Amino acid sequence: MQAPLLQRRYQILQPLSQGGFGKTFLAADTQRPNHPHCVVKQLQIQPSSPGVTLANSVVEKAKQLFDQEAALLEKLGNHPQVPRLLAYFEENHHFYLVQELITGHPLSKEIIPTLKLRETEVIQVLQDTLEVLAFVHKQQVIHRDIKPDNLMRRQEDGKIVLIDFGAVKEIRNLSATSGTALQTMAIGTRGYMPNEQAAGKPHLSSDIYALGIIAIQALTGLNPDPRTGGLPQDKTTGEIAWRPLAKVSDNLANFIDQMVLQDYRQRYADAGAALQDILALSNSSVPSTALSGKGAAGTHSVVKPNQSTMMSRIKLSRSDKLGLVTVMVTVVGVIVAFTVPEVRGFIGLEGVKDVLYQDNGIMLKYPGDWQVQQIHPPLGGDRAVFQAPRQQPSDYQETITLTIIDLPQPLTHQEYYQQKLRPQLESEYNLNLVNTAADTTLDNRAANMVIYSTTKNGIPIKHQAIWTVKNSRVYQLTYSGEAANFPTDQQTVIKKLQDSFKIPK
Repeated sequence: MQAPLLQRRYQILQPLSQGGFGKTFLAADTQRPNHPHCVVKQLQIQPSSPGVTLANSVVEKAKQLFDQEAALLEKLGNHPQVPRLLAYFEENHHFYLVQELITGHPLSKEIIPTLKLRETEVIQVLQDTLEVLAFVHKQQVIHRDIKPDNLMRRQEDGKIVLIDFGAVKEIRNLSATSGTALQTMAIGTRGYMPNEQAAGKPHLSSDIYALGIIAIQALTGLNPDPRTGGLPQDKTTGEIAWRPLAKVSDNLANFIDQMVLQDYRQRYADAGAALQDILALSNSSVPSTALSGKGAAGTHSVVKPNQSTMMSRIKLSRSDKLGLVTVMVTVVGVIVAFTVPEVRGFIGLEGVKDVLYQDNGIMLKYPGDWQVQQIHPPLGGDRAVFQAPRQQPSDYQETITLTIIDLPQPLTHQEYYQQKLRPQLESEYNLNLVNTAADTTLDNRAANMVIYSTTKNGIPIKHQAIWTVKNSRVYQLTYSGEAANFPTDQQTVIKKLQDSFKIPK
């Protein structure tokens, strides 16, 4: 039996989480076409003890705070990287916020213990987060709970979305017996919360500190939670002594150090100031000609600046690479996407002159009618995209992806499949893959191959992944193309790249 509708409109489907301030549910909006899903947050005032009746003054104060926070979220929701507030209401002494559902995964799936991300990946995370945080700070709002769980990588475009503003949690601090008194309690998460915030006096720079901790966590693989040991401190200055534990340039290390200074007055005053410096650092280290990410069906694509129709694919491609990091648990990757057209006609590839691609010791040949574009900033290393011309505007553009992954411990190519690739693909696409991948070769080395199917916009897509391992590094080619062309055109394209591919000595 279904639960009654909230506000005669929102049908609760399932619980998502529960915390000290209330519960979060997945719900359906029954008054909109197709009943789209949304997030309903139920905020609760906890009585001082079971059975105690809440004073009217407490309820009134909670309503005042709730209205203020709803207005704030309405204002912040004007930014595309903040979930939109769809509704708010009170029902049976419970307060409800209805927000846009963000489909994706939190950065806690990317930033995990023992895994060290590359500098370019961390720069991109800092830049994406500071862009939205600068907007929040411009409204004179302190988030107060910046941590990987509250930074969502949106599946649609790979952008970071800022969720779960700590300010709404002030409602839980109301005492059931103290009238309108508001207890002074720290809102935040241990390990990411600076001293002044722990003392109940946060500043805009407190958010900067938390984001800096995330950067250190990503670069060192350490968990900042003091219950697990936390981050090491300099005994003389009291500052975080993290540099020897990371492979990082002085420029980025200096930037992060300023973010996490113990004295909040010496940090960047707000996200806008920090954003200026990270943009300058990013521009000086990596050109910004394109971005890449992961498609919903596992396909890879590329976009040039201002190409809105391809932007979602690009960002999704980046999420694919980061999705690899997520499910492969201990992997740092470099993904390079190669695109070929859906329809090669009757000519095939024989009439197209090959072009040699070389980068950092990697060599391969690709059809000369492809367009090559270097992707920046590289996620975990260099990345390039090769895109063939479409025969028809509606053609599905196939891709070949080159992935180079540094493994934290030695694995054979079969172990890589069993422990990393297969679990990732089965989890992400609900696949049922064979236990043992087929044998093949790559650069005259023993390799494995697996074929799997997905769907993209209703089109059946087939993928063939070929990989080998050398010196604790995975080299992988993955073809993704329309299933109807797979037995003929795909075999020619993947064979060309497979036969010509050379691994650095």
